[in-house]
Amino acid sequence: MNSCPGSPQGGGEVGCADARSRTSSPGERGGVLVLVALFLPVAVLVVGLVCDLGTVFCVRKLVQAACDLGALAGVQELDWELLAEGIVAIDEASARRVAIAIAEENLANLGGLAHVEGVYAVVTNPPDSPEPNLVLTVVCRIWPTYLAWMPAFADGIPLSIMAEASVVERTEW
Repeated sequence: MNSCPGSPQGGGEVGCADARSRTSSPGERGGVLVLVALFLPVAVLVVGLVCDLGTVFCVRKLVQAACDLGALAGVQELDWELLAEGIVAIDEASARRVAIAIAEENLANLGGLAHVEGVYAVVTNPPDSPEPNLVLTVVCRIWPTYLAWMPAFADGIPLSIMAEASVVERTEW
């Protein structure tokens, strides 16, 4: 029932304010459409940035785990002939081969999110230090999905991960 003055039913002005608030002038129409048109590209870019950064952090964690496993496996390759003489040393060729093989085996499960450019292992047996060590480095590129249109990310996001493991001589059993 319409209760605006001049209506066939007549009545007070109680419902007139409600009727006027529902109608708008032609200049006020489409305000929400303009806001959506302005903020939708920003929202899409933010969601894309969050997805790409999430991918970078996840891939970095997977590559770091593979690098750690390779370094730990490589440092276990001791030179048994020197160890029989009482000198703790890593067999350099064997440690390098095992570390790289273990790291590459674990990096095979990245599912196309990153391209591994190289896995490098450096073994040092310093004569003055009782702790020989192995440093394993993985260099890879992560391919962004949403930010690939930006020139800075055209070649992917470079990532270099390093893990270091040392042989520690146990003095007490």
